[in-house]
Amino acid sequence: MEIIGKIIGIRTFQKGDIAAFHEAAIESIEHMYKFMPWCHPDYSIQESEAWVISRIEAWNNAIEYSFIIYSLKTNELLGGIDINQINSNHKIGNIGYWIRKKALNKGVATEAASLITDFGFNQLSLNRLEIVTLPINSACRRVAEKAGAKYEGTLQQRLIVHGEALDACMYSLVKNA
Repeated sequence: MEIIGKIIGIRTFQKGDIAAFHEAAIESIEHMYKFMPWCHPDYSIQESEAWVISRIEAWNNAIEYSFIIYSLKTNELLGGIDINQINSNHKIGNIGYWIRKKALNKGVATEAASLITDFGFNQLSLNRLEIVTLPINSACRRVAEKAGAKYEGTLQQRLIVHGEALDACMYSLVKNA
């Protein structure tokens, strides 16, 4: 599946994405590690391979819906975005995203969030999408707000990051709001 925006596209993962995914992750360790422990200083090509394969399998099993974010101009991999933690009974999903260092502050994450929101509401028939982030992750919070998400409050000890229970900000997008 592929969804085209104005400056970026999002598409499902393919086995051929392993090297480009690894390169983007390595480039991004400095700004992502404090928020996303998976992107650590020793991140290996084997971890990238396992991740890419797991994304294909999760999609095929309708568990999670992960996309590569890429530049329409250069076709370069710019990051990733997904809908995960889906609760079918309540029609809720969580949006997670990351952008490689050289693509930061260019509207990439905001457009990707808009594209995946449409996918979640129109293709998956979800009614609510949540973005949960650390209070200190101002870039993620700005993206949520620019994408039209409403700040609902701070949840105590909602995320475990580097083994520590931390508070998190809850943002939501609601269908037909």
